[in-house]
Formats: sequence, structure tokens, C-alpha cells
Amino acid sequence: MRELYEKIKKGTDRRASLIALKKELKDEAKKKVFLTMTGNRLDEIMKCLVDEDPKVRKNAVAILGELHCQDALDVLMDAYEEEDKLFVREAYVQALSAIDCSEYLPQLEERLQELAEYDAPEEEKKHTQAELHALQELILQKKGVKKHTFNGWNRSSEVLLLTLPAFRDVLAEQVTGKKKILKSGVRTIVSDFEDTMKIRMFQELLFVIHTQTEKHVLSSEPETLAAQLAGSDLLQILAETHKGEAPFYFRIGVSGGMALEERSSFSRQTAAAIEKAFARKLINSTSHYEVEIRLLQNREGGFVPLLKLYTLPDHRFDYRRYYVAASMKPTMAAGLLALAKPYLKEHAQILDPFCGVGTLLIERRFLVPARNAYGIDSFGEAVEKARVNSKIAGMQINYINRDYFDFVHDYKFDEIVTDLPAGNLTKPELDVLYRRFFEKSDEVLTEDGRMIFFSREMGLVKKQLRLHPQFRLAQEFCIQEKNGSYLFIIEKRQ
Repeated sequence: MRELYEKIKKGTDRRASLIALKKELKDEAKKKVFLTMTGNRLDEIMKCLVDEDPKVRKNAVAILGELHCQDALDVLMDAYEEEDKLFVREAYVQALSAIDCSEYLPQLEERLQELAEYDAPEEEKKHTQAELHALQELILQKKGVKKHTFNGWNRSSEVLLLTLPAFRDVLAEQVTGKKKILKSGVRTIVSDFEDTMKIRMFQELLFVIHTQTEKHVLSSEPETLAAQLAGSDLLQILAETHKGEAPFYFRIGVSGGMALEERSSFSRQTAAAIEKAFARKLINSTSHYEVEIRLLQNREGGFVPLLKLYTLPDHRFDYRRYYVAASMKPTMAAGLLALAKPYLKEHAQILDPFCGVGTLLIERRFLVPARNAYGIDSFGEAVEKARVNSKIAGMQINYINRDYFDFVHDYKFDEIVTDLPAGNLTKPELDVLYRRFFEKSDEVLTEDGRMIFFSREMGLVKKQLRLHPQFRLAQEFCIQEKNGSYLFIIEKRQ
């Protein structure tokens, strides 16, 4: 870094040296070394802000921001106001956001307003929009944003409850009123959101946006799409379900077959067009969004718009404060148990031999009352987290940090409910695990006990059923055909 710094000071190959130095300074330890080396004085970097090469200026600005150089505030602001290259201006705003620039907020807000009202020619749009959004994020970061409060609990709203195809029918059973089962979930009219938010298996709740276009499909061209969306009931939904006036802060979510780079470009252009079409009653923010405009691409390339409200409180899984990498999602656990409900025994004694952070046990007890519940896991960290999660859920569950195959208990269990581990086990290792699981479960289950478990090893399950005739397969549910995952209900033969 010393050699790079000397080159910068002498003006020798300055652009390449700044680029190389910027890369080095991504490392926190190297930042400290550099600041010690320069005595915390970055005058030589600041001098680069008047260099005739705009890329030198841009990289120098980025370094000052990376180092949170408060001493550069006035210099950065002066240079920003003088900068005549559009592609550099965003970098100044990002550097200013890394330091205390509160004294300049009025000027920055004025500049934001100018950009919002400026009808940029096509060749300038990319860079002016980048600067505008950098300014928007800076101001929101420094001033904060008062988010809206959801108050549409009793507003009649058409929504889509998303879930896995395997759970659609049991989800539909829990939905009251008129409904339509779709591939992705259940479409329905909700008039009481408090009741709806008690349904545990849906992954997302999205509001249906009604447009004036055929089948509510929007154009794939950003400006046309934005204009069509402006003619929809989007703002009406937001106004009728929230306290407070516009603007609402949003982000774009695009689902479909677009490549990542194409999706990023489309999202950026569409967000800018929406801001303009809605006269900034909707403002795009990647950090402070309250809502997401979800655009689902159809086969013809058009988009169906939906709305996700992050303002809608969802307390279904507040208990799940802690988890580990292998933890099952609570909506998955709730869906599996809803399928298994006809086989769950009231006031049963339940055991999860691979309990992780306790999600399946907790969801099992939410669904049907249980007498006692035990969770076993050889991973101590998961067991500690399970204890905390259960306490938050207000449930008495006994957790034991032990290998299931060494577990001994005074009485037998009515149900084993578990997610069988896979991890990085080889096929022979899994074969041994499944054999031992069936053998041990035979020991700990009552004569009419059941095993209810999730697995991606259909072949191994069927093999163990052949080898253990004391068990019979009562039911199997394909959960995800793509990864071969199933829910198995296995009973002991009486």
C-alpha cells in the first residue's frame, strides 16, 4: 500500500494506483494499517478530486467514503457541486452517506428535488436515476423515515396466500369464504385479517392489484408498465389499509425467467418509471421499504402485479428467535403437521429424536394438545436454542443434548415426530442411520405408536419397512417432487 500511496502522491499511474488501493482497503485490517501509515491525514487523496481524469476523481471519492473521512466533508461537498460528469456524481453521494453530512442536508434535499423534477434525456437517465436514488437513501438514512401503520384489519381485500402445492388443499380448508385453489396457493377475499394471520402454513400473503388491462397483465416495457400500474387500485389499497399519507417506500420484486443481470436492469428502470408515474407518491428504497411490488412474469413475457405489505404484523412465529443452518422453516413444519393432523393423537406423549431448534415440536403442540414432549439432539447449540424458543412460545418441552441411539426413558411414546437428518452423510451412512432409527423407534414407541417424519430418502424408508414388518406405511405425501421429499406416516402393527 505504501508503494501505491507514493504513486498517488507523485501522480504516477494515478488511476490504476487508486483502483488497486481501493481494492486493498476492503480489508478492515488494511484500513487500519493505511490510516496509521498516513497519520490519519488523507490530503493526498483529497487532491485527486480536482484531477482532470473523472475516473481518478471517482476512485478517490470512493476511498474517502470507504475510510469514513470526516475531514473531507467540505471538500467532498464542493467537488460534488462542481462535478460535471454524471457517472461520477453517485460516488460523491455514497461517500457523503458514510460520514456526518447533516449540515449539508438542505442542499442535498434541494438537489434531490431538482432531479425528481428533471425530465432527463435518454442518454442521461441511467446516471441521473443512480444519483437520485443514492440521494434518497442518504436522506432517509440521516433523517430516518416514519413508516406507515397497517389499519386495514377489517377491509375486504382480495389476497393470494402462497404455499407449497402439497399444502394447498389443507390451506384451503382453513380459509373461510369464497376461494380458488391455484398452483401457487389459495386466492380468496379476506375481511378479517386477524383470523387470516392465525393460519400457520402460508409462506406469504400478497394483495391482488386490479388493473384496467386484460387479465390484469402489465406490459414488459418499464414506462408502459408503470403507466398501467398508475391506473390500478394500488394507491387505493395502500391508502385504505394504512394510517398516514403518501409517500410509501417500495421495492421491486421480479419473479420469472429473466437472467440476473436482465432482472436487475429491468427492476431499476421499472422502479424509476413507477416513481415518475405516481408523482413520487411511491418512492423506491432498497433499505427503508415498507411494501414490495411483486411482478410475476407469465409465459408471454407480461407481468401480473401483486403487493406485499411489510407493515402487516405477522406474529405467527415470534417464538423462533434462534435457528441453525439446517433448521426447518416454520411454515414447512406447520404444513407437514396439517397434513398429518388426522394421525395426531390428543394428549399424546411426543418425541423428536433430531429436534434441532424445536420447530416441529412447537408446531405440533400448537396444532393438537400434547401431554408431554421431548426433544433430543446431539448438537448442543441447537438444543440451547430450542429451549429458548420453547420458552418464548410458552411451552414446556424437555430437551436433552444426547444421541438418540443412547437415549433411555422410563415410559414409551405415542408419537415420534421428526425431520430425519441428511447433512453430508454418504449413502452407506444414511442406510445405517435409517436402520438404527427404525430399530430404536421400535423400542421407544408404544404398541400403537406412530412415526411421522420428513425425509428425502424414499428408497431407504421403503427398504426399512421391508426389513421391519412390525411397521406399516399408513400414508405418504409427496411434498416436493423436485427434491424427492416426502412426509411419511408409519404405524406399529397391532
